[in-house]
Amino acid sequence: MTPIGHSTRRTAATVALAVLTVGLLLLAGTPAADVAHQKFARIETGTLPAGMRVDLSASELNAWAADEAIIYAPGATRNLRLSLTTNGASGSAMIDFLKLRQATTHEDPGWLMRNLFSGERPVSVKVRFESRNRRARVDVDRVEVSGVAIEGATLNFLVQNWLRPTFPDVKIDEWFDLGYRVDRFTVLPSGASLFIGK
Repeated sequence: MTPIGHSTRRTAATVALAVLTVGLLLLAGTPAADVAHQKFARIETGTLPAGMRVDLSASELNAWAADEAIIYAPGATRNLRLSLTTNGASGSAMIDFLKLRQATTHEDPGWLMRNLFSGERPVSVKVRFESRNRRARVDVDRVEVSGVAIEGATLNFLVQNWLRPTFPDVKIDEWFDLGYRVDRFTVLPSGASLFIGK
């Protein structure tokens, strides 16, 4: 997935939402999406003053995620339901993993992809966020596909054989640098705030 503004680095919100939505979508082209894109563009300039806080509402983040999904994987996902919590989020959508993989990698699917991942499936994901000192991490608490909990070795297989090849820049269960002078971010049910460092 290409970072916001086609830059080579990602903000925490970009990575978190990429993991969270894994291409989830809806609401594209709304005024809320436009506002979110403008806020991310300002962060990416790297010129915001130290100590500044950039707030993104839950509706702006939903609309932005939907816009990104349509840009990068048209027709692969639908029916997004995204809910923020304190330091976490949960989301659900209908996802065609095969179409999503093809849209993002442009590869011809092999036998394994065609037989294990083709067709639309209901997916839900629950994650936790941590952020401090210009670093952050996203930990996956739960994944369900077609109502079946994916955990342990099966979840590792899905991460290694589908998520990482499809979204190689996404970091899960490990610390990563935020970039763009973002010092940290917070997440509440009402939205997220990014704090600019020196």
